Amino acid sequence: MKQQLTMILFGLSFFCLVTSCKQTKEAEPIDFGVDQCSYCKMTISNPNFGAELITDKGRVLKYDATECMVNHLHEGEVKYQTLYAVPFNEPKQLKEVSELLFLITPEIRSPMGANLSAYSDMNQLDKKYHKHLMSWEELLARFNKVGL
Repeated sequence: MKQQLTMILFGLSFFCLVTSCKQTKEAEPIDFGVDQCSYCKMTISNPNFGAELITDKGRVLKYDATECMVNHLHEGEVKYQTLYAVPFNEPKQLKEVSELLFLITPEIRSPMGANLSAYSDMNQLDKKYHKHLMSWEELLARFNKVGL
């Protein structure tokens, strides 16, 4: 009887340990006006911008602008499993950066002044911007070359 009770307690302890260490793999909604940027510590307030990083351990880091996430990644301190950004044309929605196109233009001001915005559909942008759109990889390459 005592051995069965020990096994049950061990099983419950193991179950609790496994479920408490569950890694987040999906984006958490940004609570605009409440959440704070993990990089610059400003309150995340503009629903047309924002980004999110899920670390390799499942921790969620939120950013008030994609440029804050890019700067944080550039410092090399963060190991991640998934990156998200808010498309300018879909406020408050987070999408994986691999699904988005990025634009730097002074005509669309971002919260941190890099004038960087993300888009899920290039057809929702004026055609004059099409040739300036970049993939996530192109954006990172540009950052590594000239900064934001």
